[in-house]
Amino acid sequence: MKIVNFIGTLKKEDGVAQVIVALEKEAQKQNIETLVITGWAEDAKIVPSPVIEIPSVVFPLYKEYKLPFPGMRGFEEKLNAFKPDVIHVHSPDTSAWAALHYAQKYKIPIVATHHTDFIRDLAYYHIDFLRPVVWMLLKRLYNRMGAVTTPSTVTSGELEAHGVEKVETIPWGVDFNRFDPSFRSQEWRKKVLGDKPLDTRVLICVSRMTWEKDLRVLAAAYDLLRAKRSDFAMVVAGDGPARKELQGMMTGAAFLGYIGEKELSEAYASADIFLFPSDRETFGNVTIEAMASGIVPVVANAGGSKTIVKDGENGFLATPKSAEDFAAKVTMLLDDNALYEKMKAAALIDAKNYSWSRVFERVLAIYHRLMKV
Repeated sequence: MKIVNFIGTLKKEDGVAQVIVALEKEAQKQNIETLVITGWAEDAKIVPSPVIEIPSVVFPLYKEYKLPFPGMRGFEEKLNAFKPDVIHVHSPDTSAWAALHYAQKYKIPIVATHHTDFIRDLAYYHIDFLRPVVWMLLKRLYNRMGAVTTPSTVTSGELEAHGVEKVETIPWGVDFNRFDPSFRSQEWRKKVLGDKPLDTRVLICVSRMTWEKDLRVLAAAYDLLRAKRSDFAMVVAGDGPARKELQGMMTGAAFLGYIGEKELSEAYASADIFLFPSDRETFGNVTIEAMASGIVPVVANAGGSKTIVKDGENGFLATPKSAEDFAAKVTMLLDDNALYEKMKAAALIDAKNYSWSRVFERVLAIYHRLMKV
């Protein structure tokens, strides 16, 4: 089998890119060839397959992303040489329509995955009036696919409510070789805590630094906690256009910027509480990574996050956009060590249910099914 993954922009910090990396690694284990076609690859080395970059332009609403030119001219000949058996679309942009055109022309099975709840972002860019049009286009695109997958039942239900057919839920996995409590580092904690005792709780947020991730809620919750206590430290990992302003809003917090694989594994495992206010996650890769690393999540009670976290058992679900509720849930963990340890143990156990090998077997089953049609 030969698989082609289409994505508009391959940005190394994005959850979508990390999913493609994980799926391709699983494919390699089974001697399945893969290829990535994208409008722009920030670092092509992050994927274990060849990458074909096609002509693109800067996406005007978000200049860190690029929008591929319409049509197949940039990849048709190279894809003919590769001879794909299955096409998998990972972003519903111009590259997806081009992939669909190619699949129909050459009668190749095509699958789409709806990774990102980008429709919620329309409000951030003051173009929410386009929501009906965007849903219409999504429905038209997705209903021409052989199958559409999403990583959570919440997202699947939303697509189905808007008329998308053949939707299947396949939760994503976690790389247990990268995310594990064994990466905990006292040296890392010393650097972060400075003069504070080593047993001080460390809060961490790992996110792309964009405002649609509800980072203002993060800053407000941090301020509420900091106004009442000093027995914690705050760490923020990730980069993006909002980082500089957010850093100015969160005096005293440590901003790490973009960090590599080894540093990320260490940061997760060396922290204690994962604080993530985004209410737009279709799954929440960072949440399951945190749980597998042995820290307790406090996340928004929305989207895919609420399908991973069992409120009061393996973490807390906080009211979306409520800095007060996020601060209150963190306060409970800071004040009750027995509760914290109980949730930490439960989070580690539950994270083990999310393996990439299991995910890929389910995706592979869809490929095989469509190839027989």
